[in-house]
Amino acid sequence: MKKTVVVIVSAILLSFLVTGCTKSAEPETKKIRIGVSFATQVAARFQFDERFMQETAEALGAELLVQWANYDQTRQENQVENLITQDIDALILVAVSTNMAPLVEKVKAEGIPVVCYDNFIENAPLDAYLDRDNQEAGRIQMRAAAAAIGGKGNVAIIHGEPTSAVVQGMRTGYHEILESYPDINVVTEQYCEGYSAEKALRIAENALSANNDSIGAFICTSDVLTLGILPAIEAAGLSGKAFLTGMDCEVAAMQAVDKGIIGIDIWTEIDKCAIRSVEIACALVRGEKFEYDNLMGSGSYQIPKIFVPILGVNRDNMENWVTNVAPGGWISIQDIRG
Repeated sequence: MKKTVVVIVSAILLSFLVTGCTKSAEPETKKIRIGVSFATQVAARFQFDERFMQETAEALGAELLVQWANYDQTRQENQVENLITQDIDALILVAVSTNMAPLVEKVKAEGIPVVCYDNFIENAPLDAYLDRDNQEAGRIQMRAAAAAIGGKGNVAIIHGEPTSAVVQGMRTGYHEILESYPDINVVTEQYCEGYSAEKALRIAENALSANNDSIGAFICTSDVLTLGILPAIEAAGLSGKAFLTGMDCEVAAMQAVDKGIIGIDIWTEIDKCAIRSVEIACALVRGEKFEYDNLMGSGSYQIPKIFVPILGVNRDNMENWVTNVAPGGWISIQDIRG
């Protein structure tokens, strides 16, 4: 009888030991934690970017920790350092400035891969860079403006944040096209720190005043700036006459496109950009390969670059863009026309 009890107890103990070994051999998969640091909340597109990122992360079993710097570089640096302490596995960085290589180096020193998004960081050991072709965006805007004013006359160029690679890329595109139009006179070319609509308005008012309202086109690198200068355009009696450009295709801007106030707006396929950034971040954490368009040199580094499709939207193709290109929830014809 005693022998039987010993056998039963031994069997029970063995069962516990086997069960314990089985659990330790198959631990639960750790959810990937991705830090996301956005430069700003000013542009409506970045709130949509976040939505698509969140949806993609959820589908891939990852978790996002999102921060907004609102064009304060010190704030962004502090936020990223805080994300590091939260045990992130990868960082998606929409940088305030191109001059943030030391921050990238600090993140990389922790063994955390960095995906640069929208604004390129120079001379930094980035693992991937996603963006539109900003030079081509500038070319599209300036070609359309030059055609609208017959290849001659006064134009004003109003840039956004001077430290933005987006702005600098578009500026290069502008001047490539201007080389073919010697009769176009750039009466002013200025930057608006933090994409300040208020500063853009002052620039437009001063330019109009200095040129007796004789400006045929206003080339702006962002809808925030284009919408900001509308009061000056209207006050000068140039609404629908001066050619305006924008970028991001926000609802208010597309209403102005429909009315013939803005001549062309640049659309970036933000859903594809946001989705791809999270996919690449997860691939980097898992040590997997990912597809890219080319390698771009930056100092001693070769950075995998992924281009995001862009489109110039005007009155002629606006309805097709709304129906077939813009992601669900971004805009509708009813939003534009009421």
